[in-house]
Amino acid sequence: MTEEDPIRILKVRFAKGEINKAEYEEMLLYLAEDDSSEKNSLPLIISSSSELVTNNSVEPTLHTGIDGNSVAKLLLSGSGSLSQSEYESDEPIGDESVPDAQYPRYKGTQVQSDSGRSSHHCDDNHISDRQYLSDTALSGHAIPESRILQEQIDELEIQEDIEEDNTGKHDGIPEVFLSGQDLGNVCFVTAVNLIQAGEYDKAFPFLDKTITIDPDQMQAWLYRGSILHTRKDYEGALVCFDKVLSLDKNQIKALLFKGYCLFNLNRSEEALKYFDHVIDQDRKQARAWLFKGHSLQHLKRYRDAASAFDSATQINPKEMIGWLQKGICLCELEQYMDALSAFDRVLELDKRNLTAWLFKIRSFIKLSRFAEALQSSGKLVEIAPHEISVWLSRADLLLKLNKVEEALDATKKALVVDKWNADAWNLRGLCFHKLQRYEEALQCYENTLKLDPHHPEAMRNRASCFHKMKRHVDALQYYELSISQNPSNIEAWFNRGLILHKSKQYKDAMTSYNKVIELDKWNTKAYYNKGKIHRALEQYYEALQAFNQATNIDPDFSSAWFYKGLIYTDLVRHKEAIQCYDKTLRLDPKHVGALMNKGVILDDMGAKREAFGCFQKAASLDPKVATTLKGRSVH
Repeated sequence: MTEEDPIRILKVRFAKGEINKAEYEEMLLYLAEDDSSEKNSLPLIISSSSELVTNNSVEPTLHTGIDGNSVAKLLLSGSGSLSQSEYESDEPIGDESVPDAQYPRYKGTQVQSDSGRSSHHCDDNHISDRQYLSDTALSGHAIPESRILQEQIDELEIQEDIEEDNTGKHDGIPEVFLSGQDLGNVCFVTAVNLIQAGEYDKAFPFLDKTITIDPDQMQAWLYRGSILHTRKDYEGALVCFDKVLSLDKNQIKALLFKGYCLFNLNRSEEALKYFDHVIDQDRKQARAWLFKGHSLQHLKRYRDAASAFDSATQINPKEMIGWLQKGICLCELEQYMDALSAFDRVLELDKRNLTAWLFKIRSFIKLSRFAEALQSSGKLVEIAPHEISVWLSRADLLLKLNKVEEALDATKKALVVDKWNADAWNLRGLCFHKLQRYEEALQCYENTLKLDPHHPEAMRNRASCFHKMKRHVDALQYYELSISQNPSNIEAWFNRGLILHKSKQYKDAMTSYNKVIELDKWNTKAYYNKGKIHRALEQYYEALQAFNQATNIDPDFSSAWFYKGLIYTDLVRHKEAIQCYDKTLRLDPKHVGALMNKGVILDDMGAKREAFGCFQKAASLDPKVATTLKGRSVH
């Protein structure tokens, strides 16, 4: 027999005098139909039946956020959305994170109080594994103590008096036979006492017995559903809330909890209907607005989500999660000034909120207000020097400002905080990479992949490092692997083509570029490189067509105009060639190749003065190139 066995609890309560003999025998007969071997169990203390609650309500307290590590990942990846939120609700029993990602829970530093692989996470929005029932949520339908038989109450009082007199005798207590309804009430009140004590597992059998006796006991279904919700058995919880709604289709707690369950099951579209139903009944229901916002955010309907979070904050101006998530949605909408205002409201309520600080820094960066971003980063270091997401965010900011040595120092401090953090090793490798210290960079990327074998940034950066070190075979292996895992990976196809192109494996390179164009018909670089291969193969008309497509997509693509000029030069179509070189020089006045080739054509046409002017200007830009190429076209 387990500690949670209701028979054992009854025996203890009887031994302690908390229930009389009639109650004990009736309940024992009902509960112990198939189990009579447990008479001598050790006693387990529970609350006295004289302490039965009259307000049996429950409310999950909302506590959504993103921890520091999640935020770091979110911010480093440039993503502010939350795949799921964490909360404590104001309902029967609270729960844990609502299906982040990400922010960011929206996760490196996920943004909970802020977000991680994030970019993004912190303790600001930590959700405890256990959340307690309040005593108000179900009060509108609580069973009052008066529904328990008056004889039972009298007997409890008499029994307590006898115990005080140390008589130890209970023979004088009259035996009262409980009706089924009364037995159901006793089971339910016992369950409520256990729930109030946080003993959810022990309460569960009593709720089941209550429901068996009275299948329409709405409160028992509510409590049962809330316990299943806490256990993350969302499908089972839905059955309970559906039963409540079959009894009362407008029961607000059931509607809210059904919405929570659907959201946790990633059925956000369905969840919205139930939150809207609650709002239709009571527009002051802040929790309904809040989770409506989470659902819309999960569906990437950021504008509507921001509006829902705004409604939640209007009802409760101190609703920190509402302000935070509103700011994140505004970041997704690129409304960074408004987002800054929202994050400032969060910091007024909690100046140590890591998520708000990290997204505030990100907003400053997006607005090119780098001095303020750096200042905020410095404040954050003072506030939370032992949070790795703080150092990851600072390193990322310093890299954007091209302060590579300072960024390198920030990654070192991040690794002092947590030497097993894959994102810190990846950022450190990127610093070495930018300093062209490729061997050290490669070692950092290897460390990252030992900690996280599927770290996408580290895999990509390592391949780029191989490329810089001219280890093309190693780089090619990575791109082949990426393509096998994701055949729609445009970056992998393009880089594969680039390596094969440089190795003069033109046929395979062309296949890669064609695949890029198939996936992205506006990819100018793929057309450009395709044109270069055609020219190398002396397929001039095909090359010209490819360069034309590149310049049609991007009229300011100076290199494509230059290569068009080379093709016309190869075809001895000097007029068109000069037009292309002139276009190149309008876009890039210091393009030495265009100056030299235009000069060569003008010289051949007898325009010596104009040709000399081109050569002279080229020589002023690059004397060595001008001397070497004078009198010849630059190919």
